[in-house]
Amino acid sequence: MYSCHRLVIALITVVYLIFIDSNIVQSIKVCRSISDYSLLNIAKKNCYDDPVTDLNISEIIRSWPGFTAEEHYLTTEDGYKVLVERSYSKITQKTPIIIVHGIAMSALGWVNRGNVSIARLLGELGYDVWMLNYRGTWYSKGHVNLTTNNPEYWKYNVNDLGNYDVRSTVRMVYEQTNRKAIYIGYSMGTTGFFIYSSTFPNEAKKYTKGMIGLAPAINFRGTKSVIRYTSPVWPILKRVIYSLWNGEILPGFSVLLKPLLASSAGIYTIQSVVNLIFGDDYAQMDPLRYPQFVTQLLDTAGVEVWSHYLQIYESGVFQNYDYGEEINLQKYGTSTPPKYDLQKIPVPISLFVGANDWLATPLNAEELYSGIQPSIRCGYHVVPYEKFSHTDFLVAKDLPTLLYKYLFEVIREHDEGRCEATTTRNG
Repeated sequence: MYSCHRLVIALITVVYLIFIDSNIVQSIKVCRSISDYSLLNIAKKNCYDDPVTDLNISEIIRSWPGFTAEEHYLTTEDGYKVLVERSYSKITQKTPIIIVHGIAMSALGWVNRGNVSIARLLGELGYDVWMLNYRGTWYSKGHVNLTTNNPEYWKYNVNDLGNYDVRSTVRMVYEQTNRKAIYIGYSMGTTGFFIYSSTFPNEAKKYTKGMIGLAPAINFRGTKSVIRYTSPVWPILKRVIYSLWNGEILPGFSVLLKPLLASSAGIYTIQSVVNLIFGDDYAQMDPLRYPQFVTQLLDTAGVEVWSHYLQIYESGVFQNYDYGEEINLQKYGTSTPPKYDLQKIPVPISLFVGANDWLATPLNAEELYSGIQPSIRCGYHVVPYEKFSHTDFLVAKDLPTLLYKYLFEVIREHDEGRCEATTTRNG
């Protein structure tokens, strides 16, 4: 039985790799409307090759007039080598900005929206922008001893992202600029900061000036996402992922979706699945950027990261990773993993929430906001569009008007030390 199991896994691996190799060279075209995506219309004037699809983060930034890109590689205390990308034009603002992405994506999400990329807009406002690529993503696969083919490489969890990757990044930015930073996190980027700042509150106060959470995630209270149904079968899926990819979840998966981008039917198929996971919103699909959303934005993640999130979801408690009673006693001194104490966070916090976010729900954000000290509550904002979903924070076609004009004002408030405990819902 065991040999049969290994044979099936080997066959799946071969088919998977052949499919990737056969599709990797397909060109990506973008069209002016979703209906223009058609095998019959793909050569017409409304569709064209998008050169940005083939560029990395630094190349995209350097294509912007007057911008400089710097690649800063740092080694965390537990041996992972991660890339922090720096982007700036003329730095006229005193406070640097740190932006940290969510699960299964990278910092590409901050630069691949053309003229409305958030890193570009912040740079044009004079900010010095630093973007972390979490360990395990395409740009941060290094380690002092391990390779990504070693299952041990992938045995990190969300706690490690906060207390190593985020911690190393905020310290490095402070050392490079000699200034406290404003931290902007999206989804898992917020989780990492909440873990770091509650575990090392004195450091967080020393190195950061404020925190802005986009689609903040702590316990998934009230989630409607279909991925909650992975919980019962996760032990089996976890073993399969270790057997197939050593602990890396679906490496190169975005390539499997490329053939669907040639037609509107394929695109709507992808979006239908996205809606079931993150919240339904067809109206904010951006036809000129959708192929980038699928092929560039979708990265990979470590299997224990999802194990940790499922543990938090099942328990309803924002807590450290559960290694089992014996190892918990060794690591924590208790049989169960300790909670992260949100009351210890000393940094002013503002939150932006999507009313239609099925993953990091408003209920989840409200519990977070009520759990931090009243003195650091600097605003709870619901994006003024009732269908605004989890992925809309990255790909909505109307981001400048729906989010950025409010976000940039909140950045100024944090920069100027103005902290007001306001609540704004749907405008």
